[in-house]
Amino acid sequence: MVCPKCGKITQRSYNGLCQGCYKYFKSGGKVYSLPEAGKVEHDESGKVICHICGRSYNRLGSHIRESHSMTIEEYKAEFGLCNRTKTTEKFYSQTMRENAYKYDMDKRLLEAGKSTRIKKGETDKRKNKKVRLQEVLEKRNRGKKEN
Repeated sequence: MVCPKCGKITQRSYNGLCQGCYKYFKSGGKVYSLPEAGKVEHDESGKVICHICGRSYNRLGSHIRESHSMTIEEYKAEFGLCNRTKTTEKFYSQTMRENAYKYDMDKRLLEAGKSTRIKKGETDKRKNKKVRLQEVLEKRNRGKKEN
């Protein structure tokens, strides 16, 4: 069966639609006019509108990957969006940020990364990477003090 809303071929029908379209429209979703390239637009509830299909989602990255088989980087490049452009609903981003701090995620990430950090004087772990700015500045300061 071919879904009349999105054109996907599916084995199973949910009231004549694919499962994704059925869930979207059952929950009150609408199709909006497509945003112009280079702009991110939101629906009345703050969800981000997709440039490809005109539907709105809390997390556009998940939708793009699952429905349009693209990465969010490819999507942003195709529609002229800056790499730093947010593609999540503002309230969703705020909630996730609050949860990260609530559960000490920042401290846990710092602790987990301790074993992978290069310590002062360790040059064998750099793998041809440039030296850290901090070490360059320390060398300059030492040179000035010696003169």
